[in-house]
Amino acid sequence: MKRSLIVAMSLVVFAGCAPQPTAQVPQKACMNAAQLNSYGYDHLEKVAKLLREDKKNIEAFDGFIATMKGTVDNYADMIKSSVYISNVVRFLPIPYAGEVSNTTKLVSKTVLNLGGAASALNRYKNSSDTFLTTFDKMNRTSVSGAEISKLAVFADTKLLNDAKDLENSLKDISESTAAMAATTQGISDALESTGNYVNQAKTFVGFSQPANDDKSKVVQNRNSINTRMAQLSQKIVSLEKSGEAQRLNIAKARIYSELAVQLEK
Repeated sequence: MKRSLIVAMSLVVFAGCAPQPTAQVPQKACMNAAQLNSYGYDHLEKVAKLLREDKKNIEAFDGFIATMKGTVDNYADMIKSSVYISNVVRFLPIPYAGEVSNTTKLVSKTVLNLGGAASALNRYKNSSDTFLTTFDKMNRTSVSGAEISKLAVFADTKLLNDAKDLENSLKDISESTAAMAATTQGISDALESTGNYVNQAKTFVGFSQPANDDKSKVVQNRNSINTRMAQLSQKIVSLEKSGEAQRLNIAKARIYSELAVQLEK
């Protein structure tokens, strides 16, 4: 597969810029290693530029994870602080694999996902810093194909993988946060309605009418969770777009540099 990719790129690079070789007189390639290295360097430079542009957004992830943890803690406190709310949760007809009625499990899962995202974020930061440090040491006019190839391979196998792990970790948070949001909305609906399942719950557990403080807590938690989910969605989309752009430039840098290495031999 790798060899086929190089051959395909060779055709793109060399086709049309030199006469076709005859059986008797083979023609030399119209691009030399220096030119190919320059192209490879250009694409790594684009990767570096994107990483620097993303740096502020990535740094903001630390604050977001901490804020998200606060939202989860507030959610847990809301359930624990009100007998009425904790009883309502037990009767909510929301199918989330049984986790809606088990708020402790839901909170634990979200906290675990937040920890995974924090670890993934640190790995991505480290691989980004390694890439930028290595790239900044390169000189466009003297860099070799082997040097470009080594950094491009690192970006392809480490940097992109770390970015994808972070993206997947955020998606895990999004999934468990969606369950929290569904629970909170169900609680809010229950406090404002006299549906059959709420009446049934009253019969079984005999809980009284909710206090205004309960309603206020639920509204605040619902709004906070919905805000965090919107922010989370934006961050996931941003990572996806950045990953697509990075992947294309890294692939081109790998191909150009591998062709240059062949000519440098």
